[in-house]
Amino acid sequence: MKYALPLLVALSPVATLANEQACQPIDEAQVAALFDRWNADVQTGDPQRVVENYARNSMLLPTVSNTPRQTPEAKLDYFQHFLALKPKGEIVSRMVMIECNGALDTGLYSFHFADGATVPARYTFTYKWFADAGQWLITSHHSSAMPEQTDVAQQVPQADH
Repeated sequence: MKYALPLLVALSPVATLANEQACQPIDEAQVAALFDRWNADVQTGDPQRVVENYARNSMLLPTVSNTPRQTPEAKLDYFQHFLALKPKGEIVSRMVMIECNGALDTGLYSFHFADGATVPARYTFTYKWFADAGQWLITSHHSSAMPEQTDVAQQVPQADH
């Protein structure tokens, strides 16, 4: 019994470490729902709501700007301009990969804008589970218009702000 307390104290950091490294369960439908959450926030027209989907330390390589957005302020600036176009995203095809506390959602989507324009694009979202925030957040988001234009595709003017 006299060894039980020192052993318990010695093992407590290991138990804490094990809890911090536990995998947060997620499946393909839940990863797809993360895009739906982001897209719903896009459709509110509120750039702050969209930015709240991103981890503080994350990268946005947006569709209609040549400027990488690493800070919340830079993302807010981008979405203030992008949301003025009244975009609505629609997944065309996707592939989801899941690992411990991380997920990748990549494929093709189209943005439909209020002026009737449609831009087909490639996308990749990476997500990470943030236990302190109790949620999955975007750690990187790359979106680029498809390089080959189709009959239905119309280019949206560059909003490089």
